[in-house]
Amino acid sequence: MSTTNAIKPSFYEDRAAQHRAKHDRLAKHSLRISNARGLSFVVFAAGAGFAIFGSGGALAIALGALGLCAFIGLVIYHSKVIRQEEMEQRWLQVNLDAAARVKPDAWHDLLHRGESFRDQNHPYADDLDLLGRGSLFQRLCTAQTQMGQTRLFELLSGPCPTQELGQRQAAVRVLAAQLEFRQHLEILAMATRPAPHKADPMASPANLEPFLQWAQAARDRSVLTRWLLLAWALPGMTTITAILVFLGTLPSWSIAVLLALHLVSIVKTRAQIRVLIGALTKAEGMVERAGPLFELLESNTELDWLKRRFVNSTELPSVAMNQLSRIGGWFDLRHNGLIYPFVNLLALWDIHCWLAFERWQQHYGHKVREWFATFGDVEALSSLAGFAHDEPDCCYAEMVTENAGFDAVGLGHPLIHVEQRVVNDVAGLLPGYGLLVTGSNMSGKSTYLRAVGLAAVMGLAGGPVCAERLRLRPLQIVTSMRISDSIAGGVSHFYAELLKLKRVLAATQEAEPVLFLLDEILHGTNSRERQIGAQYILAELLRAGALGAVSTHDSGLCTLGGELGQRLTLVHFRESVAQNQMTFDYRLYPGPVTEGNALRLMQRVGIPVPLQD
Repeated sequence: MSTTNAIKPSFYEDRAAQHRAKHDRLAKHSLRISNARGLSFVVFAAGAGFAIFGSGGALAIALGALGLCAFIGLVIYHSKVIRQEEMEQRWLQVNLDAAARVKPDAWHDLLHRGESFRDQNHPYADDLDLLGRGSLFQRLCTAQTQMGQTRLFELLSGPCPTQELGQRQAAVRVLAAQLEFRQHLEILAMATRPAPHKADPMASPANLEPFLQWAQAARDRSVLTRWLLLAWALPGMTTITAILVFLGTLPSWSIAVLLALHLVSIVKTRAQIRVLIGALTKAEGMVERAGPLFELLESNTELDWLKRRFVNSTELPSVAMNQLSRIGGWFDLRHNGLIYPFVNLLALWDIHCWLAFERWQQHYGHKVREWFATFGDVEALSSLAGFAHDEPDCCYAEMVTENAGFDAVGLGHPLIHVEQRVVNDVAGLLPGYGLLVTGSNMSGKSTYLRAVGLAAVMGLAGGPVCAERLRLRPLQIVTSMRISDSIAGGVSHFYAELLKLKRVLAATQEAEPVLFLLDEILHGTNSRERQIGAQYILAELLRAGALGAVSTHDSGLCTLGGELGQRLTLVHFRESVAQNQMTFDYRLYPGPVTEGNALRLMQRVGIPVPLQD
């Protein structure tokens, strides 16, 4: 693969510098407005003071009114400037993160690592570094929302329907060329996240599930209708009664009776309102700020496949979510401790807001989950597109079904920086055939196996692949590479490996062919039993139509005969020794390795073991 076209960190750093300059200008402007606000309030207070307590007369009144108008205008204008300043801060952060992604290992400190998706029973996530620090998820993820991150993990960890793969690839190609759109999407989604705090500095995305469940729940509309009539009739009756009491027509206690009915109504609806508040609270900024996200998505005329999922009706998601945001703004009166108790008691404010939410739910609730699922798809595909933009020499997998398995030219590991990446080929692996990879320690065997696995992961997700060309068929990926023992569970290292190998064998019973990747197979036992066990496992896998690669240090496995020997191609990695120094070229060579380097490595770390002649 060529490295000349890869995006350099300076590209994003220059963009970050531009947004930093805009942010700094806005910050200075905001400070000036803040000072002007203070001055206008002083003018208002002075004018009002002279008008009330002094002899300023009309001039003082005019001065106070002018100060008040200026203060109100500056407050409104200042809020706009603050929003612009916050937006530029997000633009700055997004470009700094993008610059980190194209620097060697700098992206290891990015926040989104996908840790919450860890599952020890996943067939390959741990072995292929799918999640955690230094993972594929961390390198790719630009999704800021829960549904976007979930969808990205689903793309990387599950099979893709063949008919959908071409649509995904087309969407990734479109998004890769739309840097401004992708970054704008990211900063708008970033605004929906809860603010970081000491207990959660990574600021987990808002949890939409309670809100989505509320939106989809069935309602008794007759009950809501009765509450709607009561919410309007009762305050109206109370207002008329108050007027009649003032005129002396009714006794004053009649108002107390009606206000008691107000209080009873508030208590009766408390449970429903509490459920609503819980759903909105967990969703936090997503409910009030989702409108602009959908407006941006609706404006992208090139994402037809995804847009058709919600734009084919007269009711756009952006209109619905902006309407919901306005209702939420009314509900925010609850945070005003001075005014809210009186307004709620007299006007049944909470009930009116609750009913407004319910009317919105009746009209849009059945569509909301699909809308947000669509947005999650766009965020996930945008994450894949970011990698395609940064490394334009990557290819897209060509899916084939006849006489094919896995065939790659110029295959590299996507988590190794492009300037340090060494590429190799994977020549025509067909179902029922495999590679036996030998080599000395640190020569690149495990990295090669992971490069194969991650190429399949990215290819089947519809994303860019670090290769000049990749042809593959639909496959299920199963690995046994990293083995962890468990003292608490009473599981030894060797037994844990056996359980993983059993899972690999079991996968061959499924419809799709298995792509197996086995690193240092059965290295926890003696050479004789290792050879017998490894030969049996490989024979069973290949007999079942699986394809893949297995690495080993055991030279005895390189002398396999019969049908098994014909179905395994031997390849190796090697090291060079010059002046007692080892170097590795990480290139794949045909045939078995001829010698190891364990003794030299022991000497290298200070263990004076004698070298063999």
